[in-house]
Amino acid sequence: MQNKHERKHGFERVGVLYALALSGIAAAIIISQLFIQRYIGKQEYDSRIVNLAGRQRMLSQKISKLALQIANTDQVEERQKHAAQLREALSSWTQSHQGLLNGDEELGVIGEKSATVDSMYQAMTPYYETIVAHAQRILQLLYQNRAIDTTQLQPHIQQILANESGFLESMDDIVFQYDDEARERVLFLEVIELILLGISLTIILFELLFIFRPTARKIRTTIDELMRSEKLARDMSYEMGALYSSLEKSYQELAKVDVKEDQPTVFAKTYPSGDFSYVSDQFAEILGNYPHENNCNLFAWLEQEGYAHDQVQNIHHMVLGNETWYGEVKATSDEGDFVWLDSTIVPTFNDLQEIDSLNFICTNKTERREAEARSHELIKDKIEKELKEQRFRSVLVLEGQEEERKRISRDIHDGIGQLLTALKFTIENINLAPDMPDREAKVRDAQKMLNQVIREVRRVSFNLNPSALSDYGLVPVTRRFCAEASRLSDKTVVFENKTGFINRMDKNIETNLYRIIQEAVNNAIKYSQADEIKVEFSHKAHYLNIEIVDNGVGFDYDHYQKKESSDGTGLGILNMQERTTYINGTFELQSEKGKGTRINIHVSINGRKKRYD
Repeated sequence: MQNKHERKHGFERVGVLYALALSGIAAAIIISQLFIQRYIGKQEYDSRIVNLAGRQRMLSQKISKLALQIANTDQVEERQKHAAQLREALSSWTQSHQGLLNGDEELGVIGEKSATVDSMYQAMTPYYETIVAHAQRILQLLYQNRAIDTTQLQPHIQQILANESGFLESMDDIVFQYDDEARERVLFLEVIELILLGISLTIILFELLFIFRPTARKIRTTIDELMRSEKLARDMSYEMGALYSSLEKSYQELAKVDVKEDQPTVFAKTYPSGDFSYVSDQFAEILGNYPHENNCNLFAWLEQEGYAHDQVQNIHHMVLGNETWYGEVKATSDEGDFVWLDSTIVPTFNDLQEIDSLNFICTNKTERREAEARSHELIKDKIEKELKEQRFRSVLVLEGQEEERKRISRDIHDGIGQLLTALKFTIENINLAPDMPDREAKVRDAQKMLNQVIREVRRVSFNLNPSALSDYGLVPVTRRFCAEASRLSDKTVVFENKTGFINRMDKNIETNLYRIIQEAVNNAIKYSQADEIKVEFSHKAHYLNIEIVDNGVGFDYDHYQKKESSDGTGLGILNMQERTTYINGTFELQSEKGKGTRINIHVSINGRKKRYD
């Protein structure tokens, strides 16, 4: 007993030491992860800051370039176009500058900076304020007089150019300072990681010396005892296996028994002929008044419940031959409800060993059978619902493919086909004789038609699979699509990248987003009767929001959804919803009659499945 107590105390002490050691390792890992995750977040913020600061250089150069373009043109429309671009660039430039200084939630920056960077910004402020002031003065003069003489703009342009180099040099220093500070944080993180690694290795060494080695010695002392008890353990295992097998069979038998079911009860007694001599209250309660009627017979009752005459006669002969009959009887109550009875007909004998009576013993299985039927019905309904949804999705895919084929065929027939036909007639009418006066004009017409064919082929190819999507990303391709849609239709299709979104996402996400935008814009062009359609991009740190808005007639979306569920229409909206679900995004559509339509697609930039907030 003393040795057993000592071993128990020793193992408890080892267990405590082992738990402390594991806790130390866990604490080191957790602290390391906290540092790493914190600095990873800081690195993401640093990269955003460096990106914005570098973008400031580009915008300042763009402002100078636009100012020079304004000065170098005398055409009013061209000058106003450059002025609009200058206003947009100046707005982005000042917003980013103020965001870097004081923070901007829309840009995802909080304005945190070191004292060194702050002093650099203070030194750069005169260059920045001078450029802003003179750029705004140029815009003011152009607004007051669109045809102003460029000589009046030259002093302001010279001031912008004179301060641009100072701003660029200061911004370069700021970007380098941001980079140096980020590098210092990374180096500090590396030092912390090395310290935590050393702590973890020390704890592991402690475990080896003071925990695992003593534990190994204690284990060796128990091996002999384990070897001696091995045979006994095998015997006990065999006995336990037999016991478990017996228990498993018992559990299986018990699983078949519903404790809520009635116990077997004598429902009735009959004479050997089958005429009832006794009917229990339970039997009468279940089946109604039939068993109490005059001249009622068990076997006649079975025939009345639908069992074949030959089958009932076989049962009667069987019990008269001193055998017991088992079976399930499906009967009908006076109220017309089905009743399932697990039945037994047992003959009883008198003193002369003659059959004196027949006992009709039953267990009411109605509740169990009804529960099983309900369960089967629920499972059947669920399977049928899933199959119906799958068939509906398959139909949508097939209809979508068919619609795409029709659209391609229509584009080729109405566009390329007609141009090729006209080109054919033009070429056939060309007379190659050198003295024909209209030969050169017809050749030029043929060349013009050929160029139209080439452009139409490119348009159809671009709509099918824009190669620029994989090369340049979603933003440039969407901008080009909106411009093409505006040019080819009588609608104004405007694209606006509100937050300067430039990220690249997964190829499948970009493709599906582009197809959703295509579908939404084409639907607005065809059905909305809108004058203007807007496609707007806005984003935060992790989420992109795409909004397609038109000022058209709108429609009753609630009524449309009910109609869609009843007749399967609305393939375009369903396709957009399916594509959004496929890329783990959320799709929202708002529309009212006379108030236009607004579609919002929220999608995670880095693949997280969360709602946009």
